[in-house]
Amino acid sequence: MTSETWNLIIAGLGSIGTAGSFAFLFFRDKNKQKQIDKLAGIASMLEAQNEIMQKQNDLIGQQVDIFRNTSLLKGNDGEAMSKLAEIETKKLRLSVMPILRTSGGSFAGSTGQFSIDVINNGDTATILKVENNSSDVLIYHFPENYEMEKGKSIRIIGSQKGDKHIKDCDIDIDIIYEDKLKNKYGTKIKGIGNHVKVVETNELMLQQ
Repeated sequence: MTSETWNLIIAGLGSIGTAGSFAFLFFRDKNKQKQIDKLAGIASMLEAQNEIMQKQNDLIGQQVDIFRNTSLLKGNDGEAMSKLAEIETKKLRLSVMPILRTSGGSFAGSTGQFSIDVINNGDTATILKVENNSSDVLIYHFPENYEMEKGKSIRIIGSQKGDKHIKDCDIDIDIIYEDKLKNKYGTKIKGIGNHVKVVETNELMLQQ
């Protein structure tokens, strides 16, 4: 075997080693991105829980102010009594409010399918329906009136609709649900490919 042949073999091994290094960096960064997405999801969950606690504390503060600044204890202030009843109603609604969050999604490029895990960090939610607002993907059927207790999760599954790769597809999903008191909410999950998050939760008017 000539020296030139050996040099080619060594150069080839070096190329394989370099390619392996790039592959390692790619997978390492890919895993790092997954960790970042999960941490972002956890931060979002904690932020939502903290927001509800702050609202509850604000309501308690309002009650304290009413007791301090009115003659309520003597039974002379009907307006204060009405305000206190309103605050108690708001506190009750906050105590049973579901908190839906996601740590992100995942997809399989070979099949064009994707999935999003959604966890409930609040009280029980009854999932009424899952609405797809994107023309890039299809959402597989999800059972209606599904009861989702605290700490439980659901998985929304779908697939790309056209020629666009699933990693580039627009995801825009609304989860419509009720709490124990039949108050109705909509939580929007939005993003591109597997980089999705809860962007807003709004109270909805019940249909008559």
